[in-house]
Amino acid sequence: MPEAAAAAAEQEFFEPDADDVLDENFPPGRRRFEPRQLTEAEEAAVSEILQPGNPAEKLFEINNTPITRKDIATLKPLEWLNDEVINCFVELLRQHASEAEQAGEPLPKVHIFSSLFYTKLAESPEYTYGNVRRWTKRAKVDLFSRDLVIVPINQGNSHWTLGLINLRQKRFEFIDSMHGSDGGRLAVLRRYLKDEHQDKKGAPLDLGEDWVDISYTAADGTPRQTNGFDCGMFMSRTAEYLVRDAVLDFTQADMPNLRRRMVFELSQKALTD
Repeated sequence: MPEAAAAAAEQEFFEPDADDVLDENFPPGRRRFEPRQLTEAEEAAVSEILQPGNPAEKLFEINNTPITRKDIATLKPLEWLNDEVINCFVELLRQHASEAEQAGEPLPKVHIFSSLFYTKLAESPEYTYGNVRRWTKRAKVDLFSRDLVIVPINQGNSHWTLGLINLRQKRFEFIDSMHGSDGGRLAVLRRYLKDEHQDKKGAPLDLGEDWVDISYTAADGTPRQTNGFDCGMFMSRTAEYLVRDAVLDFTQADMPNLRRRMVFELSQKALTD
């Protein structure tokens, strides 16, 4: 794309009132993102991947995690996503965020935990910071240098939601496609951030009145799930949109296309435009 055209496209991509949005009680996300439709050849490749076969057959591997035919079948309609698919997609989000940061793109600096993090932190069998104390050290990340920390949450092995530590806007946020309450999970993230600061910085962290807790509802316009099996898709795509700094404007009607898109992205080991 010529330089002038690229600049124009980027200008159109940003919301005109981006600075105002950051000051309001809205979810993060300042840009419009419209996922492209897969090409005919890409759709054919997805259909081939979703064909029946040996459930144990390894189709591809992402960051040493194999994706089998049984795993990829969870991306068929009416199926619940499993941890393997979600964590491999998280790896693609990390890769995309890292590449964008290295390229100097105007996107949030993000860290994304795996689906195991919250369970280890809060439900093994109770809050235990020591269970995850070394996670950021192993990942070689300073959470306090990030704009946004994304925490997938598996609620009782029956529902996926998303917790956010929004350091840029000083907010702990909870996004649930069923628009339920956080059930104390934001208090867990608040406690974790304090413990992480004490451990890594050697000093207490003041999370006073300027830090707020927000559980988004239908009134906030966050995407709403209308069935009992797409929560993993809503959670994963919400995480993707946050990584892209995109407005959360997808809907239930987008899920069939987004499921097939995820199959293709996992097979390519990269997000698509």
